[in-house]
Amino acid sequence: MAQATLASTASVPVPDKIGKYVIINEVGQGSTGRVFLSHDPYYGRDVAIKLYHVETDLDETRARIARKMFFNEAHMVGKLQHPNILPIFDAGEEHGQYYIVTEHIHGARTLAAYCRPDNLLPVDDVIEIIFKCARALNYAHSRGVIHRDIKPSNVMLTLDNDVRIIDFGIALVKDSDISRIEGIAGSPSYMSPEQVQSEDLTERSDLYSLGAVAYELLTGYRPFRGNNLSKLLHQIVYASPPPIHTLRKDIAEELEAVVMVALQKNPAKRHASGMEFAAALTRVYQQLRRGSDRIDRQEQFDLMRRLKFFHDFSHEEIWEVLRASAWQSHQPGEEIVREGDMDERFYMIVSGTVHVMTGGRQVGQLSSGDCFGESSYVRGARRSASIQAGDEPVTLIRVSATMLEQASSACQLRFNKVFLRALIERLQSVGKST
Repeated sequence: MAQATLASTASVPVPDKIGKYVIINEVGQGSTGRVFLSHDPYYGRDVAIKLYHVETDLDETRARIARKMFFNEAHMVGKLQHPNILPIFDAGEEHGQYYIVTEHIHGARTLAAYCRPDNLLPVDDVIEIIFKCARALNYAHSRGVIHRDIKPSNVMLTLDNDVRIIDFGIALVKDSDISRIEGIAGSPSYMSPEQVQSEDLTERSDLYSLGAVAYELLTGYRPFRGNNLSKLLHQIVYASPPPIHTLRKDIAEELEAVVMVALQKNPAKRHASGMEFAAALTRVYQQLRRGSDRIDRQEQFDLMRRLKFFHDFSHEEIWEVLRASAWQSHQPGEEIVREGDMDERFYMIVSGTVHVMTGGRQVGQLSSGDCFGESSYVRGARRSASIQAGDEPVTLIRVSATMLEQASSACQLRFNKVFLRALIERLQSVGKST
């Protein structure tokens, strides 16, 4: 069942060039050969070359499998063009050496690095990764390709957290005899029940494997962990994996449900397609985001409640102002409002201090609980002063006059009364100091 392994190629000398490609250095070694960083002089770009080397004294069965795996990947040249599938540019054979040329991604690592309980990715990142993989698989499936070996080490993560599915060496390709490789089924821990039982595979087998990857990325554990191959395969066919929430308490029930659908024994009970899997993840992400937004809004409400500006507001009036506002942060010295600009917004300071500037000269300072933006009361009026963040970061509530007009009359009256009173008090304090 396990994937065939080629004879070691480490002792095989590597030429300076393979075909037109200049070899720079070795960057990896796997079960199907060695990978080199190379340069394509024609397009002026770096590429990766996977070198299959089949020695003449290699077991004939393995040699035949190795050649078929090469031709299987070579068959993919230009076939799958999707942003989340590693593109195969070229394939060839030279002096008994079979090679595949792919995109080279500097600094990329596989998901295998994030399958330990002590090194898990944030849940949002896992959702995004599985979402992209599901869409990429949907694309491949629509072109008659079943990957058959989806696992963490076959998904690359770029430096900017984008995804590439790699290694189509044992893929099934519709109406192709090349991909009929006997004795090779994939990586046991991620194989679907029908894969384990050597049944005919559909696209839903890949979705099972992707569900197994999602399970491991979320928990740090594989769904099934038999201490020998026979026991592992028996569990895949007959056992249920431990519920995700028993391994990681902070996983939302909705997310666990989506992953467990992918891991159903019966293919008909799984997601119907990669696109359906992706859509389910989108719904979960939106639900989690809304929940997070509610938490953020509650925290903002609690902060507003403590500001002296809102002491006379009812709870509902504070919520109305919150719905008409946006929160923003500014770094020390950053300009918030520019003198002479027109702006229809009011501002309240949540934390930090700001400098009031006129003609480039500081004329005042405001701090937490203070407000500014009185020119918003006069349509078309220009700002009479600039406002600049002080010596520490500043958090502000920015209230749109237009949005506030949609609040209740009681809320508008309360806001106007408190805002004008705060401005009058500030003007009086300035008058006393002069």
